Parts: sequence; C-alpha cells; structure tokens
Amino acid sequence: MLVAALREPSEDELVWLLRYKTRRRILLAIGDSGKISATVLRDALKISTGSLYYNLRQLRRFVTQDSDKNYMLTEDGLRVYKALKEKGTITTADLMESNQQNRALSIFKNIFFPLWLYTPLYEQKVVFTILPALSAVLSIALLIYTRQVPLILHFYKAEPSIFRIAGQYLLNIGMLYLLSTILSIILSGALFRRSGENVIARVKGVAWQSLWDEVKFVGALAIAQLPLMLYPAILSANKLLSLGVIPAERTAQYYLVTGTLSTISQILTIPLLTGLIAYGRRLDGSTAALAALIIFFASHLVFQTVMFSSIA
Repeated sequence: MLVAALREPSEDELVWLLRYKTRRRILLAIGDSGKISATVLRDALKISTGSLYYNLRQLRRFVTQDSDKNYMLTEDGLRVYKALKEKGTITTADLMESNQQNRALSIFKNIFFPLWLYTPLYEQKVVFTILPALSAVLSIALLIYTRQVPLILHFYKAEPSIFRIAGQYLLNIGMLYLLSTILSIILSGALFRRSGENVIARVKGVAWQSLWDEVKFVGALAIAQLPLMLYPAILSANKLLSLGVIPAERTAQYYLVTGTLSTISQILTIPLLTGLIAYGRRLDGSTAALAALIIFFASHLVFQTVMFSSIA
C-alpha cells in the first residue's frame, strides 16, 4: 500500500497533465453529456480513435466506465469539470477536498514548487506575450546598469556595452534552455525506456512536442530567472542610493558579501526553475528538482573554471 501511495500522481503532476486542450475537451464533453460512448465522444471531438483512447488512459483518475462501457466522470473528474466550466482553467486547489487541505503544506508547496506560476503563462496568450518581455527588459536594464553578465546562474563583470550585455543575457537563456531540456530527457528515462515507440516519439513525450510549446518554455525561462536578478538589483540600489552595502572591490569583505548575495539569488531561483522544468517538460517534482540542482552545480563548476582560466 505504501508503494502504491508513493506511485500515485500528486495534484501538482495532474495539473500539467490537464493542461492539454484535448484532455480538457474530453472532460467537458463527458461532463456535459453525463454518460457517453467512445464512438460518440470521438465523433463529437473529431479526433482519431488512437488519440481518444490514449488521452482517456491518461485521464483514468477522472474518467471511468459504467456496465455498458459508457464513459462518465469520477468524483475528481466532476471537480475538474466544474472548475473548467466556471474558470476555464484548473489549479491544484481544484483537485483537493477542502477538508483534506493542509494550509501550511499547501503554502510550502506553492512557494517551493510553484507550478501555479506557469499555468497562466502556458494557457493565456496575453500573459505570455507581456510577462516574459517585461521580465527580460527589467533583467537587461539591471545588468546594463551594474555591468554584469549572466553565466548560467552566476555573474561576472563585463565592459559597458549594451549590445554585448543584452546578447549575453539572451545567450544565457539559450544555455539554460539546452541544459534543462537535455537533462529532462536524460533523467526522464525516455532514451532508455523499452516500448513500442521509437526514440523520437519518446523524446517528444518530454520535449519538442511542438514549436509553440518550446517558445513558451523559452519565454517562461525569462520569468524563472527573475530571482537571480536579486543580485544585480541590490548592486543597482547600492550604486544609485549610495547605501554602502557593498564593500570596496578586491577586498575580502567584498568577495564575501557579493558571494553571499549571489548564492542567495541562485537558491531563490531553484524553486522557479524546478517548477518550470516540471510543468514544461512533464516531469514529476523530484526529477525536476534533480535537474535544477544539477544546473546549479554545473553553474558553479563552469564559473570556477572561467575564473581560474582568467587568473591563469
């Protein structure tokens, strides 16, 4: 029983499961009909038989069959159906019974595993159009003002060149995209899983399912990086307001303070990066967290290598 419980998907994992439009349409069609046969459901949605049964298997927590093999919603399915009809979207809270919710645990999960942040980004075009662009503009402005250039999750000083700093910021998003995507594919086991699908189909279950999904993931990375900008933000405030928070350069205190601020900003970035990898790459929370931690340690390794090379 314990093993079965551990394998039971969490509410957060089910949220990204339901973000696919076809699955939401299936739930809405069954909910509107009460009971419906597979043939009528397929014809109503105008999808292939294979696609219908594949998605129904994914929705096994929300859909069941009666003795006549008609499809109907489970209690969880009815809860999701009601949320979709009322709000057009789904959140973790909609999947949980009110008397089962532990407020402290819910707050903890929302902070350290913020899947809720990416639902509107992936679902609402207006939000996706505005927020990543604003995040990128704010980040680039801070970097230009403080003459900092990002290197994965670290920073190093750069010449006061607007185009170079902006270009390095965009290049860094590209590096994070490649790292998170490659790690997600490897850690998911898609390359090593034995099944009837070919390797490309297995990989598409994790990433590169569609160009639009990849564009969303890249845009969401600009938001996931925002906590990282705490470091240049403090440098900016110190410089602009003459706060005296940062000691004189090339002193022991300077390296201690800047190193501490940089580490804090990196730690604050890890939950957002974890949530994005889980949501955008369809991974469970523990696998996504492992990918984010590997990126964190890879950043330290690359930064130390670059610093050692510059000294040598």
